[in-house]
Amino acid sequence: MIEINIGAAVESRGREVGRVERVVLDRDSYEATHLVIRHGGPFTGRQVLVPLGWVVGTERDRVKISRTAEELASQPGFEVKHYARLDELNREELEHPRSKVKPADWVNYFVPLVANAFGDPYHTPGVKVTDPNLELSESTIRRGQAVESNDGHKLGEVREVLLSESDRGLCGVIIERGFVRTHPMRIPADWITRIEQQRIVLNRTKAQVESWEREQRE
Repeated sequence: MIEINIGAAVESRGREVGRVERVVLDRDSYEATHLVIRHGGPFTGRQVLVPLGWVVGTERDRVKISRTAEELASQPGFEVKHYARLDELNREELEHPRSKVKPADWVNYFVPLVANAFGDPYHTPGVKVTDPNLELSESTIRRGQAVESNDGHKLGEVREVLLSESDRGLCGVIIERGFVRTHPMRIPADWITRIEQQRIVLNRTKAQVESWEREQRE
């Protein structure tokens, strides 16, 4: 089994070249396809997509890859930024309705609006949107992602991802349970109903999960 601690150091030829930030999975098969790695310094760093085939070994707090830091830097970015017009944000199929415009984006709204008032047709009010560079069939698991029961209770937050060594399929996730005194708990992959951007939803109730947890301790 491959155990990937989200936040683990990524090593290439004996030196640290980044940190694991997310695991990318096929939404239907739950097969892991890529890692999202934070590469670079505190001010110049960026998130890059790395094929899981680059991974040659994992330990609890580190992941070893077969490529150089230069090859890592040349990988495509995980996030793509673009300018979206407000009329585009109002379209229901987009995930960025106008109601979600953040204060940091207001300058992109008011400056073009004033420009339009003075007869400049080339500046349409809008915002800068950041989207993940993923296929429609892919989801990601990140550290701290909420895990919820199917009756709406938060059970914990993701700490580690467990993958099958043979086919890189998802075996489960390790979550942190509790508030003050936290403890780890393994959630099997077949308990997972869907993986959303902010949460993972299970096909078990809170009572079922707690009952199973008590059985494991006995």
